[in-house]
Amino acid sequence: MSQPIYTAIPDTSDNNYWTIKSVAGSVRSTTFVPKDKELHQQLRVKAWAVIQASLRKSNRKVSY
Repeated sequence: MSQPIYTAIPDTSDNNYWTIKSVAGSVRSTTFVPKDKELHQQLRVKAWAVIQASLRKSNRKVSY
């Protein structure tokens, strides 16, 4: 089975994209970590560009 092609960051229910990192202790928490960090960074940059393009010029922020 081939990997799906992502054009945006998927919901956390997508187990092909996310891996779950659980920390047990005094406070129990679950963190979703992308399996492919390079792909995740590319999708973040793309999403940030779309958000910034939709804002008025005076409201735009510097990219990270």
